[in-house]
Amino acid sequence: MKKIICGICALGLTAAVIAQVYTAKTLVDPKYYDTLVKNGEVKVIHEEGKDELLLLPKTEYTSAVKANRVKKGEKNFPFVFESLFLIKKDFLKTQSKSTDTNINIEDVSRIFRSVSKMEGMKYYSYKKGKPTGKEKVLYKKAYTISSPDSKERIADKTSGSADGKVIYCLQDDSSFGVCRYRLDYKQKENLIYATFTSTDSMGIGPITAIEPGDLKINILVADCGDSLLLWLSTDTNCKKLPGIKDQVTESMQARMDAVYKWFIKQF
Repeated sequence: MKKIICGICALGLTAAVIAQVYTAKTLVDPKYYDTLVKNGEVKVIHEEGKDELLLLPKTEYTSAVKANRVKKGEKNFPFVFESLFLIKKDFLKTQSKSTDTNINIEDVSRIFRSVSKMEGMKYYSYKKGKPTGKEKVLYKKAYTISSPDSKERIADKTSGSADGKVIYCLQDDSSFGVCRYRLDYKQKENLIYATFTSTDSMGIGPITAIEPGDLKINILVADCGDSLLLWLSTDTNCKKLPGIKDQVTESMQARMDAVYKWFIKQF
């Protein structure tokens, strides 16, 4: 009898593990799936309040992502940018020159908590929706801090699972200057979701363009066996100021490209 019960338990555990294995085809909207497979990426820019999330993979965290949206003001400029990438693990090994034979969500979790490694991250500036070819440093400084009011560097908190953890960081941004963020994490065996929420005002010189909490950078990664499905988005509610629309559009698009290019080299 004990052997039968153990066998049933083992089968149950095996089924649970199998049930958590994702495929891009089941997670991605069919409208975008073929393009994603063909090109390895899909991007969507939402403007003027048209901010339905079209590329968000359908996972256990979908509801949490939708509930965590930035509230848009009627008199402000709302902007949402989404990018979705399907990245082969063999490609990640090549880009990172990694000897890791088993890339998994634990690796991704460590990477997106390694804030100090974002320091010096580079990007190509955009103009009229296209990269200019001029490479610049995005974050002159980037490091973990102990609280939302601190500016003192502490060691990155990368050990163990990220699930339920809250971390704070400071980044010296080439576009908006020094800004602190609250980082919230959710993690399962083959899935991780992280949100960077601004806790400082952001602006152009002395003029505030984005109030605290009105910028969220969202990251969701699903392990799809031989590939990782990476979803990135910026969600903002900006004040309507002269030139802000172009600056925000170009800046947010450029930084998501920068995060992707940084990410693929961290394994």
